[in-house]
Amino acid sequence: MSPCQLRRLAAISCLLLSVEARADELQNSLVQAMRATQPDAYAFQRTMAFERTGASRKVFVERFDPRRPADQRWSLVSVDGHAPSDKEIDQSRKTKRGPTPSYHELAEWFGAPATRSDSAPGYATYRFSRLPAGVVKIGSHDASADTQAEAVVNMKGKTPFVERVRFLSNKSFRMMLVASVQSMDVSARYAPLPNGAIIPAGSSSVMKGSMLGKSGQITTLVTFSGFESVR
Repeated sequence: MSPCQLRRLAAISCLLLSVEARADELQNSLVQAMRATQPDAYAFQRTMAFERTGASRKVFVERFDPRRPADQRWSLVSVDGHAPSDKEIDQSRKTKRGPTPSYHELAEWFGAPATRSDSAPGYATYRFSRLPAGVVKIGSHDASADTQAEAVVNMKGKTPFVERVRFLSNKSFRMMLVASVQSMDVSARYAPLPNGAIIPAGSSSVMKGSMLGKSGQITTLVTFSGFESVR
């Protein structure tokens, strides 16, 4: 190998090391910002639209208010554009919703090993070949190890933030003995408020599979609005 080729190889190696260092630094700073986000700092409204093969579309509007007692923080506002019935309110109160939707949730997995590419000006994309255990749970099934993730970081402003996230899994599994899930595709969006805080803006998901041998899919669209600081 000629001296010129050696110098070129050395330059390429230094460039690759520099890219890796910047990627690690950005990843760490983003995780710190996520962890600093308070999930209960805002009251907000969530609209969820569900479509299932063979069933009519359903739209639920809920309100989250962290100032209320823990078991009353979520309240059902409407169902298909109408005031909810007593039965629907009771069912809503018994629903297990999991963690409060927030930018804070991303800290659970964003620090995992990933590859970075800077394909568009002002953006960086991180790709994760698998997620840490417990991140993607569907019923009692943990699909994390079989789920790939992609996170797009917006670096155009003073403070970078994760603008879009996508989870994708094509590993089938069974639920409750009678249901089979073949694939899952989930996308989420985040946006800054005027004060710089990052909040969830919306999400969409498509889950394909079968129930009692009949194929179908469930599509969910979620939007967030009416954010109100409570601190």
